[in-house]
Amino acid sequence: MRRARRISSFLAVVATLCLVLPASSWGHRDRGPGDPCRREVGASLLHITFYQTQFDPVTEYCEEIPRVGNAFLVVDVTPDLWERPFGVELVAAGESGQSSTILSLPFQVYERGVANTEVVVKAGLRYEVRVMLGLAEEREPRKFAFPFQVAAWYKTLVGPALITLGVVIVLAVSVIRYKLTARSREELAK
Repeated sequence: MRRARRISSFLAVVATLCLVLPASSWGHRDRGPGDPCRREVGASLLHITFYQTQFDPVTEYCEEIPRVGNAFLVVDVTPDLWERPFGVELVAAGESGQSSTILSLPFQVYERGVANTEVVVKAGLRYEVRVMLGLAEEREPRKFAFPFQVAAWYKTLVGPALITLGVVIVLAVSVIRYKLTARSREELAK
């Protein structure tokens, strides 16, 4: 009986830990060279991030924003590109495929290489952030595209919930096997 209490306590702790993981682990963080929210420009980087501070003040998003409504868009470049001009457009396309520009930040040099603005995002549209970056060695600005979508907020909970469910199932199977083995040993001992 004592062992069963320990196991159930352990299960409760594991389930609690999985459910209360920091939200930042589900949001965007720089994931290295394969990060879809950054583009390499030679040895430099261009990066975009979305924030929805009304729901979570620190979590960053990139490919998928969890809720409709206001979001802050931040486009930044590494310090070696701070003197280079860039411009930003946010384009939305509906089911019909017709696109429209929702936001346009002017092509200019931004202080400390950061352009930020607030946008309103809606469900059911395909979005793309387009960044034009002026480089000294190129005549025309180089263009970069960052597609993203607005998805249901609960999608970020699916992964941790599945992990928790898997751990609970493995532990439950282990407990059942232990009890069956212990019972068969008791019967053999009789």
